Amino acid sequence: MKRVLIMKKKYFVAMTIFLFCYTIYGQINTNEKPISFRLDVPALTISAKAVKSFAPLDMKKIELEDKNDETNGRPPRFGYPHKVNYNLDNAGEWVTLATGDKIWRLVISCQNALSINLLYDKFWIPDGAKFFVYGKDRKQTIGAMTSANNKGKKDDIQGFATGLIFGDQITLEYYLPKGVKETGIISVSNVIHGYRYTPTTTMNYGSSGSCQVNVNCSEGNNWQNEKNAVAMILVNGYRYCTGSLINTTANDGRPLFLTADHCLGGWATDYFKYDADTAPNLSHWSFYWHYESPVCANIFDPPFVSTSGATVVANNSILDFALLQLWEDPLNVAGITPYYLGWDRSNNPGAGGVGIHHPAGDLKKISTYTQIPMTASLNGHGSNVWDLSWIQTSNGYSITEGGSSGSPLINNYRRVIGQCWSASTSNCYANQEVSYGKFNLSWTGDGATDNRRRLRDWLDPNNTGVWNLDGDCGRVVNYSNTIVTGNVTVTSCGTINVQNVTVQNGARLTLNAKQVNITEPFNVQNWAEFIINVSP
Repeated sequence: MKRVLIMKKKYFVAMTIFLFCYTIYGQINTNEKPISFRLDVPALTISAKAVKSFAPLDMKKIELEDKNDETNGRPPRFGYPHKVNYNLDNAGEWVTLATGDKIWRLVISCQNALSINLLYDKFWIPDGAKFFVYGKDRKQTIGAMTSANNKGKKDDIQGFATGLIFGDQITLEYYLPKGVKETGIISVSNVIHGYRYTPTTTMNYGSSGSCQVNVNCSEGNNWQNEKNAVAMILVNGYRYCTGSLINTTANDGRPLFLTADHCLGGWATDYFKYDADTAPNLSHWSFYWHYESPVCANIFDPPFVSTSGATVVANNSILDFALLQLWEDPLNVAGITPYYLGWDRSNNPGAGGVGIHHPAGDLKKISTYTQIPMTASLNGHGSNVWDLSWIQTSNGYSITEGGSSGSPLINNYRRVIGQCWSASTSNCYANQEVSYGKFNLSWTGDGATDNRRRLRDWLDPNNTGVWNLDGDCGRVVNYSNTIVTGNVTVTSCGTINVQNVTVQNGARLTLNAKQVNITEPFNVQNWAEFIINVSP
């Protein structure tokens, strides 16, 4: 930590000063209990017509399909999608309370299910209304979702997804206050009937290799910030790929998420290819954060924290990168501690670093390499990838597998230099080579003229031209228009912007941050203290 103590009788900053140290669980919601849980709401019963039930899955058929997926190196499916058409008009039932408020509820039961989650083809809530999803025992709830969760306007309604509820039954509850004139639109298109990964088992949850190293083993001790950038992508019942939040020169915590272009198509998307130009809407995608064992051993620690939906802002099939803008900002979700990875767009990768990823949709793992990555060619497109091999470490031999696609390659300067393009289809063999799309080529799209085919325009919005950027936690604190007369401490894991502040009469102002920006007017008077603690 770098500490600066400024103690003067009179102090005035006549220019802008930049001080750098150089170079309830789930989605966005109000975190409240469903309306029907409240003591002032009479006990409500649900009639049989408001229950939709699914028989047990044909597990012999499921096992054959899953074996085929394994043979083809696909991450394991965790749930089977039942295609449905449930909405506020054709399913569930409405009850009017004595207050004139209305509650709509729908129960979905999947026999023998370990979990249930839902995909929506249309989702729009008017101001004042609230939507909840909860389990049979009422211990796990998601909500309330409100108009803040709308992804489009009423005349351009987008889809949505809600996260996993463990158990074989869930209830959807929609609350419409008396004064709200518009009903809203809740349309469920898929019920994901979960059949893997119980919260009591101690197996390798994603069936990755036994040599894999959990990110909270000793190998991950020095990468605790970086691991928080990485999330697992769920699509249509598949733990599909990995990706990571990435920083921009604006240092504003914008939720940009780097993954692989090939994750935009394939079996999990029914072989439909999403694209920044032709099909950018990923309304039904979910992103699971902190899906990791809290210790070095495999320990399942639900519930998990998720966000829903994204837009493809840039992708390039030749370089195999995709950049998404998340619809739900992880900075605004309770339970998520995001981090935005730094990057290096030079062609000099440096020696050594790590990969952080979800192999086979498993708990978050860390792989280690020590060599300088070699330039190589993949799919006949010139020198477009970094090739490297992982090494044995104290707790195993962590490798990339299916599901690791899109995960970041982070060098020893803690900057992204590529995203996982190809991984092993076999478990735990020594000297496995892995290929990562080169960040420096993705930066320009290898000469692309369309900003939807390159990273530069999105990651350097200020057009600074810098070659590399450090990571950041995305937290920006604005401290302005204040007279400090006592002892005040302002802390941010990211940036503090200071403007029009006076510290006077023996007072003390302490700023703890990675970066502090001071803009005039700023005064320290009468032997006041002004302390800046700048942390790496």
